[in-house]
Amino acid sequence: MATCLLLALAGCGNAADNSEETPESGEAGATLFGDCRADDPVLDQAEVVAEADLDGSGEPNQVSYVPDAGESACGNALVTSFDGKRSAMSLGRAGFDSVQVVQLEDTERQLLLVRGEAHPRGGYALVLVGGADGAIGEVRTGSGAVLQFVATDGGGLPETATCTADGGVAVLSAREHKPADIVVAWDVQRTAYRLDGNEAVETSSEQIRTAAADPLLRKEMPQLFDPEGHFADCIVEG
Repeated sequence: MATCLLLALAGCGNAADNSEETPESGEAGATLFGDCRADDPVLDQAEVVAEADLDGSGEPNQVSYVPDAGESACGNALVTSFDGKRSAMSLGRAGFDSVQVVQLEDTERQLLLVRGEAHPRGGYALVLVGGADGAIGEVRTGSGAVLQFVATDGGGLPETATCTADGGVAVLSAREHKPADIVVAWDVQRTAYRLDGNEAVETSSEQIRTAAADPLLRKEMPQLFDPEGHFADCIVEG
């Protein structure tokens, strides 16, 4: 069941891919995403959920969440401003449950780790959010989301993410070693990315564990098995 759910969600990504905008598009009356306009009154009523320097400019951004708001096209979105110009992004199918601030190493830039609403079949999406070129948006690779859906029903594959020393991020993911033995064993892949604005560009990918027995890997790399462990080494209070 969990595998089917993971496959279904992997195809559509986490947040809606509609946050691109020009630096001028935050002006009054301009379109931010979809049919959401910068002068929609619901944007002024949104609750601040985080403060982070999303683009590394040295100036923190106050980020608010707009819940579903009746007939407004700006519901289920994050909104902030860059140099006085409003920017917003839809969270799409992910929805919103909570947010944490990720402090990248060796840089002032920070990202947001947004936890989506709980899925009725178990689990939630994680959306990595940053700012670039005057716009807030999801940090993505060339092929999709950086982070995968987190299954909490026991059927998900071990995975976590961390910050790298050069200001990027890395994703560690485990796959069951084949052929299977009496004791479950895992192969662990580490994929590192540098951040070019909101684009995560792969810089390396290597297998760091081969046929690691499940009990041993749980002891050596417990964060792989902890749904709350993503970016645990660089989460800060925002």
